[in-house]
Formats: sequence, C-alpha cells, structure tokens
Amino acid sequence: MTIRAFLAVEISEETRRGVADLLERLRKGIAFTGADPSWSRPESMHVTIQFLGQIEETMVDRIDAALRPSCAALPPFEFGVRGVGVFPSQQRPRVVWVGVKKADDEMQHLHAVVETRMAELGFPREERAFHPHLTLARLKSGRGAAAMMKILLEYGRHWCGDSRAEKLVLFQSQLDPKGAIYTRLREFPFEGTRRV
Repeated sequence: MTIRAFLAVEISEETRRGVADLLERLRKGIAFTGADPSWSRPESMHVTIQFLGQIEETMVDRIDAALRPSCAALPPFEFGVRGVGVFPSQQRPRVVWVGVKKADDEMQHLHAVVETRMAELGFPREERAFHPHLTLARLKSGRGAAAMMKILLEYGRHWCGDSRAEKLVLFQSQLDPKGAIYTRLREFPFEGTRRV
C-alpha cells in the first residue's frame, strides 16, 4: 500500500496564533479583490523540508534508519516566521506564503542533510532552491491578482512569532475536500550540541 508523505518541522503555538491572526486579516482584505485563494488551516501548518510524494508503507522503516542518526547529530535551533510573499511571481501568484527568518543556515543545513539521506534511498533532489516557508493559500486562477498583491505587500514584513525546531517529523498526508489530514508517522529529535 502507498501513502503520501513529507518531512517537516513544526511551529510553536505562539507562531500558530500569529499565523491565524495574519490569515484572518488577509481573508478580510482579499475578500473583495476578486481573487479566489484556497486558505490553509493554521492548525495544520508546518515548514516542509522535503515532500516525498507517494511511497510504499515499507519505506517508513528505511526512512527512519536513514534519518534518525543524522537528525540526532543536529542541534535544536530557533527560527522566526515573518513576511508574506508569493510563488512563482507577483504577476502570476499561485501560492501565498509567510517566510522563515533568523535560521537560514540551520534550515538550509537541515534540508541538505535530509535531501542527501533521501537521495540515497532513491528520492529525487528538488531542482528549485529550497525556500523555507508556511503555505497560507493556493490560488486556482490569476483572477484579482493585482488587487490581491496590493494587500499582500502591506504584510511584507509582518511578524507571526518565534519557534524552536527540536525534531523533524515524517507525516502522512491524506487529501480531503475540507483540507489535507496529517498524521505523524515518525519523529526524529535533534540532540546535537550547538556549534560554537
């Protein structure tokens, strides 16, 4: 049997409340622009480190064996969540996101470690540069994009809160009309000591 899976870092409750507040503000502001975003739920937000796609359930143990020692060697780290932006461009927004700040080196290093371990198991490396973020919304079309961008740009430096990355989590994602349902399959604690 196959499952849809990804690896992610969770955010703090403080950050989750900050993101929920930001989402509410954006919803109200964008409601009259003609844009048609499909909003994410704050309770299911996380920083995706690598999306694995459809995997055989038997792969879970192999992923565990590959990641557990590597994650155990990494130290926990603090990161902030701030600043609204879009992918792929302001002219053609398809994803609205809030960025991860203050821990660029740590996030990039974590991503590199995870991607290397997963490549050893046959998972393809991402062609695009890694840009840690939380997905706020996905857009079905370009309708109302210019008006929506005016509102989004007002939140370009909006602060949502601080979080502490203490573990990597392997999630199963089950698609549902009301939004994806995420189930924790494995957790990989960061137990290393901070580099001086």
